Amino acid sequence: MSATAAAVGLAGVGAMTGSAAADADQHGISFDRVVDAVDDLGLDPDGDEPIDSALDETIEEGNVLIEFPPGTYYWEDTVAESNVNNWGIRGLGDHPTDVRFVSDDGASKFLLKTRGGEGILVENLAIDYGFDRSGSLGLMLKAHDNLLVRDVHFVGFKPTQDDGAVENLSPQALDPDGRVVVDGLVCTGPTDIAPHGHLEGDVNTSRVWLGSKHVGELLVRNSHIENAGTNAIYARESAGDVKIEDSLFVNNNQTSLRIGGSGSYVQGCRFVVDTDNATEENEGEFINPHAITWETGERGETGGYIADCDFIYKSAPAKTAAAVWVDGSAGEMAIRDSRFRIDADGVAAIRVDDPRDPRLGETASKPWGVTLENVSITGSSSGSHPAVFINNRDGSTIRDSCLQLTGNREGIYLRNSDDSVIENTNLNVDGETTIFAGSDVSTSGITNSESCPVPDDSFSIDDEAETDDETETETDDETETETDDETETETDDETETETDDEAETETPTDDEAEIETPADDETETETPADDEAETETPADDEAETETPADDE
Repeated sequence: MSATAAAVGLAGVGAMTGSAAADADQHGISFDRVVDAVDDLGLDPDGDEPIDSALDETIEEGNVLIEFPPGTYYWEDTVAESNVNNWGIRGLGDHPTDVRFVSDDGASKFLLKTRGGEGILVENLAIDYGFDRSGSLGLMLKAHDNLLVRDVHFVGFKPTQDDGAVENLSPQALDPDGRVVVDGLVCTGPTDIAPHGHLEGDVNTSRVWLGSKHVGELLVRNSHIENAGTNAIYARESAGDVKIEDSLFVNNNQTSLRIGGSGSYVQGCRFVVDTDNATEENEGEFINPHAITWETGERGETGGYIADCDFIYKSAPAKTAAAVWVDGSAGEMAIRDSRFRIDADGVAAIRVDDPRDPRLGETASKPWGVTLENVSITGSSSGSHPAVFINNRDGSTIRDSCLQLTGNREGIYLRNSDDSVIENTNLNVDGETTIFAGSDVSTSGITNSESCPVPDDSFSIDDEAETDDETETETDDETETETDDETETETDDETETETDDEAETETPTDDEAEIETPADDETETETPADDEAETETPADDEAETETPADDE
């Protein structure tokens, strides 16, 4: 550190007067002092002198919010502390990218790691790890309660793990009654999309990752994640609730969301897959960009829902099985008030697997029935996958829904799902409207000529951010995105890392993977073919694991 920063920052933050007490209550977090990073702490806004030692000192003091004027701040080493209370960092720029935190070229680490405490704020700033395609930076934030990450952008090219990729953000509530909010997260930069780990041994990492230590509530809202090399938000191991609201997910490989369980939901979100027109700055090839994989791993939980969401598939690789894929590890759940537009051949709208033979965990607790209510599925595409496939889910219900599809595709396929109901639903498809294989299904109010609601093309998130050359890129769906990338890295003894075969979804076995439409005299079907449905997922005990830290 410079002599000035050392004298001011390390002599004791308690000597700082800071801003008026009226400014010290932010978003429900109370601070004794608000200090200016440059004027009060003497930190360098030109990115030449390190700031991490001074920040570590403020954490030990506690009860302080550090405000950063626009500039670039050099973070040399990881700051790791337990029991962080009423502490925060906030940028003062007009846009999150006005305040950038950087580290050494090619650095691969978490800048900040908190292990418990209450009242942590990270707001209005960017984590910038550059576009040299080596290394990445992240934040690992664990709190018992009251953690807020607000308007934070991750900027840069995210490589594979062998080149230094780490998860960008790990926001975890360690207390069952604790709450974490991520509001306005943006990760849209290019990435290296690696093949499945079991094939070549090198993978990318998730943008947002949660492990088994998350037992409280996480709410992610107003966020935009694009170009994830593997999994935008990975939360299959977390016993705590995961709630996703009003967010945009575009061209994320493997799956955008891997969540499930009684307290979890996805609401008001938009999912766009158009891999033929993804940014040319990506490396590698997309494999299977699903929108949501609804699963509960070894927990085998029931409950949760997807509501008021739009799913748009313009183009996708052949191994993409479905927009929403409900695994057998998840019991009853619901999809309501949502719209699908499937123009990519081979991609189903909704696939619900057999709980007796889950791909991704333990057999779910009963009941197993699923509910589709006020669901609209439109588009022009062909393929062996029916628009809706439900397997061994007694007591399932499809009501007040609408299918309007052109192309060689079946409508609704129920297999071994007795006591199911289809009512007040329009089925306007070129293929078979319904197929009931070994299923006792009651139908009423079925029509076949109506038009159906289509997804909302006006959905957008105001997340413009500068790229490496200070230009902005715009997605095909007219949503502006930044060329930024997020990844986290941790040291061997402190980090949660994802093993090669945990970062992607499991490839279904041959007899699980094909869904063929039976001939008139056939009653059985197979699930989607390997080359259409392969989705590799991490094994529970292989997914990103944590080495015991002080609070663990």
